[in-house]
Amino acid sequence: MEYTDLTPAEALRLLHAADPPTLLDVRTRPEFDSHRAEGAVLVPVQELAQRIDELPESAAGFVVVCEHGIRSVHACAILADAGYGPLFNVRGGMARWVGEELPHQTGR
Repeated sequence: MEYTDLTPAEALRLLHAADPPTLLDVRTRPEFDSHRAEGAVLVPVQELAQRIDELPESAAGFVVVCEHGIRSVHACAILADAGYGPLFNVRGGMARWVGEELPHQTGR
């Protein structure tokens, strides 16, 4: 499986590029509703294999985030097996993102 680990700040810079990758959040709905990065697409990791064809076309790939950076590694494996890429894993997940006070939304 091939993916690149990024810090939340590195991921944010990549997401603001001219042709940004899709930000894929693989947490649960309650986690997502609690706090999330702006523009994230929610597909919980346990549903990803069944819903993979719902993902938007993205030549720039996917930045994958979960709460702590563990489920996102599993999601990267699912995406890689399905032929998606390039793939970027947010090391430390949304917990680190919020902890570093990067822009995020709360509530539904």
